[in-house]
Amino acid sequence: MTKHLLTRTDGDCRPEGGLRRTIGSVRCLLYLRFLSAVFFVSIAAVFVAGPSLAGPQAKTLHVVLKGQDHHPLVGKKWHYSVTVTDAATGKPVACKIHLLFTLSGVAVPGGEIGVHVVKKGFWQETFGTPGSPPFPAAARGVHLVILAIVTAKGYATAKATWAVVVK
Repeated sequence: MTKHLLTRTDGDCRPEGGLRRTIGSVRCLLYLRFLSAVFFVSIAAVFVAGPSLAGPQAKTLHVVLKGQDHHPLVGKKWHYSVTVTDAATGKPVACKIHLLFTLSGVAVPGGEIGVHVVKKGFWQETFGTPGSPPFPAAARGVHLVILAIVTAKGYATAKATWAVVVK
């Protein structure tokens, strides 16, 4: 009598003298393969996404934006500076500094101050000097924020702010 390998006989799945596959055992093997694949994919995703195997982490910048005061006067000179250092070492960092005015967290149309590439982590400017106009009369009483967005190779982007109310 010839027995087919994918049929269940006698109501049990015990192999007699060797491995005997039944429909139930094939389903069981396929299910176990599926579960093991899901398990290994899940484990791999945890380890690959983990910080130790994801590659080097971006370093942190420390950005200080400091103005002459918080109340610049219309038509007068007003000075500010931006200092950028490595947060861990305190050493200056070559970077790009993007400066703009914001109002309630939104960039002011025409409020672009400028983008400056610096080699030693420092930028300063005075409004009200040639090439940098003073605060206009239309800005009087408006609560503005100067926003500095700093980027540098190998570092996470950093920001700093300075609030002003023009008088």
